[in-house]
Amino acid sequence: VSTQSTGISGGCKKKTCITINLNCAPYLVFPERRDPRRKNWKTRGTLSASSRIKSPRKRLTRTCPVAMRLFLATSEEIMCKCDWRVMPHITDVEFDRVIAECGSQLIVVSVFSSRHPEATPCDAMMEEISYGNNYSRAQPCVQAVQDKYRLVKYDMATNTLLKDRHNVIPGMFLIYSRSRLVFADLVFNGYGNAKKDFMKQVFKCGKFSAEDKFLPDDFKFTGLRSWDEADETVRQILTFQFGTTSGWVAPKLTPLTRKEDVSLIGW
Repeated sequence: VSTQSTGISGGCKKKTCITINLNCAPYLVFPERRDPRRKNWKTRGTLSASSRIKSPRKRLTRTCPVAMRLFLATSEEIMCKCDWRVMPHITDVEFDRVIAECGSQLIVVSVFSSRHPEATPCDAMMEEISYGNNYSRAQPCVQAVQDKYRLVKYDMATNTLLKDRHNVIPGMFLIYSRSRLVFADLVFNGYGNAKKDFMKQVFKCGKFSAEDKFLPDDFKFTGLRSWDEADETVRQILTFQFGTTSGWVAPKLTPLTRKEDVSLIGW
């Protein structure tokens, strides 16, 4: 067997080719291409089932409420296709699973009611913050896992989990971390609903989570009535005073109701 570095028969001028004379017959031997899927690149083959690794991007799609809802219903995993300009909505179906998948990240849940949008005056501010955090993100729920906090909305008109668990009302904000409740109130930082108060509250909740300071699992507000119950109370009062109330539309109630109005409707 003889090996030549140049002068390859057949007109081949590639320096990577080697001519091996076996019984005076020319043979061209090309180097094997490296298989990037295997550490031992000299031998090519398919990957075994045990060596396959699930894509981390696909695992992170479980932090998307829509993707998790579909996964629980059909066991099919899809990529996040949420609109970065709109704050994602979370429902009772996937609430606990999404909160658990987010780990130590702070999850800010804005509770509202589509029947009483006037009860949540901070919606515009929360939408603006979410818009800035997810600006131009192709997959906001996946790319937001590296952020310090995330914002989601919870509609009490179609969901009852948080009402039964914590007796919340529209306009409240809940902050979760490591599947535990860190904060629940109508105002941030004990002062108001401005953006600076929200950022201070997020900073405090991050410290509370690091120090393992959480609210009890059975934490529940007392003495609060839902907006629908308040409307029914007002209807009964008007019926008693003015007779029939057919076609009557419930007045617009706000969280900053006057003290005399609170005593009137029984709050």
